[in-house]
Amino acid sequence: PPPEGMNPNQSGGQVQDPSGFPSFHNHPAPRGPAPSGVGEFSQAIRISSPPSGGYRPQIAVGADDTRHVVFYDRVDEGDVVRYLRSSDGQVWNDPEQVSFAEGRNWGPDIVARDDGSVVVVFDKAEEDFRSRGYLTIRSDSGWSTPSAITPAGGREVGSGHVAHGLGDTLAYVNIGKALGPQHRFRATGRWYVDGVWSEPQTFSDRRMDAWHSNVERRPDGSMLFGFDVGQGGSETTLYLVEGRDGAWGQPEDISATSHPGERPHFAFGADGVDHVTWFHKERGSPIHIYVRSGRPGAWGVTSEPSAGYGGYHFDPEIEVNSDGVLCLIWGWDSGDDAEMLYSLNRGDGWTPPLKIADVDWGKPGLSSIQADSQGRFHVVWNQGVRGTNEVYYAVLEP
Repeated sequence: PPPEGMNPNQSGGQVQDPSGFPSFHNHPAPRGPAPSGVGEFSQAIRISSPPSGGYRPQIAVGADDTRHVVFYDRVDEGDVVRYLRSSDGQVWNDPEQVSFAEGRNWGPDIVARDDGSVVVVFDKAEEDFRSRGYLTIRSDSGWSTPSAITPAGGREVGSGHVAHGLGDTLAYVNIGKALGPQHRFRATGRWYVDGVWSEPQTFSDRRMDAWHSNVERRPDGSMLFGFDVGQGGSETTLYLVEGRDGAWGQPEDISATSHPGERPHFAFGADGVDHVTWFHKERGSPIHIYVRSGRPGAWGVTSEPSAGYGGYHFDPEIEVNSDGVLCLIWGWDSGDDAEMLYSLNRGDGWTPPLKIADVDWGKPGLSSIQADSQGRFHVVWNQGVRGTNEVYYAVLEP
């Protein structure tokens, strides 16, 4: 059946909640054991400010271990993307405006390049649902004027992500479609190489919506691009595409040899092993967190670190540090309690999940994780209730 709020012929874009607060939180969560307590992350600190709050934070750690964070907040003029940075995780600079000062500026992503510059992409939506993806770069002279990197006209985009390759190479992915309920979102990727943007390359077909896209960089500068396709709110099929030397490969249906799922995220070890995590909804409810390791076309068995625990499990992220330790984080909501969880894998399996923090307020939302040169894991996430969220930061030294 179609998910809640949709009919079989309706585009998923028509029922998206701009606040990012999923409808499953409104329903009783599956019963079962809860995580045993709070783990060894530092005390979580709030890095956004009420009343504007913060949504969909992303973190990048520079070569000098500076923490760079972007998120969007809500002010009278609209939704505005802000940037924060910190050298120690305790003292953060005053927020810098990254996007346009008015309108709906959503979904930022960030990378920190070895030359010290920072690249941010975001989407800007108009009142008639037209939207475009934009890119801006922070250098020693400040932020560049945001430049459009998706076509103009009667189109809408979302889920824009960026990764940096070698030199000035960038990869940008998103989902996009023509305006109108008869059209479907399609996954798209393009490259910036030697100062020139390539033409966008589209991967998914027009039968069902593509819902989430993501791209991340391997240590050698190659990329892995993931997206999921299906009827929104229900099971979706997960695809991965390898990118190298400014060109994309062919999509691989990873669900065909594993499980359905959505929101892929990646970690890449110095040993050449790729790690991908995603979550799986059953009848519109997020139940399973999966991790699979290997390489495209040669993936190992699928593990489920969330298995055996009650509640909803959603929006996982994964990272591996220089010692080869994997850190998996995800959102959890049992109804009575809701926090960010984490599990570690030092090569001998996943540890039982623990809470990153006891915020004791609202529901956790989209998160982001990055390791630094010392092997520490830095995490940001938003937490709150529909229409009111704040951004939190914590760090783990495993």
